[in-house]
Amino acid sequence: MALPFRKDLEKYKDLDEDELLGNLSEVELKQLETVLDDLDPENALLPAGFRQKNQTSKSATGPFDREHLLSYLEKEALEHKDREDYVPYTGEKKGKIFIPKQKPVQTFPVQVTYLA
Repeated sequence: MALPFRKDLEKYKDLDEDELLGNLSEVELKQLETVLDDLDPENALLPAGFRQKNQTSKSATGPFDREHLLSYLEKEALEHKDREDYVPYTGEKKGKIFIPKQKPVQTFPVQVTYLA
């Protein structure tokens, strides 16, 4: 039993995919990429690098100054108030102190034999 839609698919069998992709413009390639990402973003057969969208083509948001960033983060951390503990720390020790059990040392009598 031949499926009716199979006859329609036979005409696409000999198409050259590389030629079709080569004829697409940059905008059309971006559109195709977004459509393919939406189809199955968590395909386990693809490596992780291919499952994610390329986000490296963004322009820089501004100059990066590491020392300025670290000083800002430190200042923010000092200004941020710590949350209150529900049970205040008193330093009280609870429970018994662990003392490991002493295992008895097993001694073997030494037998000395002399050869005459």
